[in-house]
Amino acid sequence: MAEAKIFDRTIQSVHSPIDTTLILKMRWLAICGQLAALLYTAFGLGFDVPVGPVLMIISLSVVVNIWQTRRNLITHVKSDQNFLALVFDIMQLSAALFFTGGLLNPFASLFLAPVVVSAAILRPKEIFALIALVAANISFLALYHYPLPWGDDALILPDLYQSGLWMALVLAVFFNGGYVWSVASRSRRLAEALSEAQMIMADEQQSVALGTLATAAAHELGSPLNTITLISHELAKEITVDDPIYDDVQLLRSEVERCRVILASLDELRMVGHLELETPVPLNEVINTIISDRIDASMVEFRVKVADGRSSPRAKQRPELIQALQSILSNANTFAVSYVDVTIRTIADDVTIYVTDDGPGFSSGVLSRAGQPWNSSRFGQLGHRGLGIYIARTLIEGLGGSILFKNSKSGSGVVTITLPLSALTGEGLVS
Repeated sequence: MAEAKIFDRTIQSVHSPIDTTLILKMRWLAICGQLAALLYTAFGLGFDVPVGPVLMIISLSVVVNIWQTRRNLITHVKSDQNFLALVFDIMQLSAALFFTGGLLNPFASLFLAPVVVSAAILRPKEIFALIALVAANISFLALYHYPLPWGDDALILPDLYQSGLWMALVLAVFFNGGYVWSVASRSRRLAEALSEAQMIMADEQQSVALGTLATAAAHELGSPLNTITLISHELAKEITVDDPIYDDVQLLRSEVERCRVILASLDELRMVGHLELETPVPLNEVINTIISDRIDASMVEFRVKVADGRSSPRAKQRPELIQALQSILSNANTFAVSYVDVTIRTIADDVTIYVTDDGPGFSSGVLSRAGQPWNSSRFGQLGHRGLGIYIARTLIEGLGGSILFKNSKSGSGVVTITLPLSALTGEGLVS
């Protein structure tokens, strides 16, 4: 089902003015060929062909081509316009062959041209419609057409041969149309896969760049943070409880310690091998530990529960999992009014974590780009850069999971994290 949706999006994305330009060039080539064949047959070979009607048909094709060329310069070309253009080409060729011998005319093989073009640029239902139209016209011309004059020696072909000629053309139309469509569809799938791979690579490169910046920032912040820590300790010794700035100094010391903890957590990335050996603990305990140690939840109540009364899945305290959950929970804590609900649900080999707050929810602008960097309703305010959710999404996807952002019916924000159980325990993961 997912491949079908991707394929449908790819097919819709291939329609462009280039396709119409191809049709216009093909039609000009056909017009020149038809006109040359008509003039040579009528005046070079001296055959008695209805020059007037055929010239009118060719002239109509010229007018349509000029009109379509001018229209394409003004408006954007839609897929149905390409479909109608090829329908016209089929009908125009059928009308010309009707006056010049039907299927006995050697140029009847030109029916393959619009079929091949349609199979390369149109949707499947339009391709099959054109193939059916060509087959119907071929069948009509096999029964009804003006005879092609062969001079004094009339050429009379057996009915069995004409039936074989009809069948050969119909089969060629279906075979060529189906084969070109198959090749084109594989090319579209390959192009789609290549495009997605390039997007993933760009995302990974951006993540690596952010990680490098974070490491550099942690290194540069170490020295000034030590200085601030030393000064805050000295200030705490110089003042008493009755001093007006006592509470401010204590808050400064606690915030400095919090910064030291955050910087120290970056060093945990070097201990992944050691952390992998730790005994897994229930996931709800991991979440409760994050809330108590890493989030200031004094104004908001966090309610962590396991759905359906089941036991909580067990998880190792992998740094990427801890950081991703911390970013999501911190964001919910920031926008919540009074509570944040965290629900853990295990289905088959997957575990889903629902984080719901009672805040105003995601704005439409933020929701449309949820999970992308530099995307936040608080961007630029108090140092916010809109990277927390992006980092969480990157880490979750790196673990083989997915993350979905939406608003509930009541308007509050809902974040759904889905992870394979193997990602929680570290089994089957390739580092």
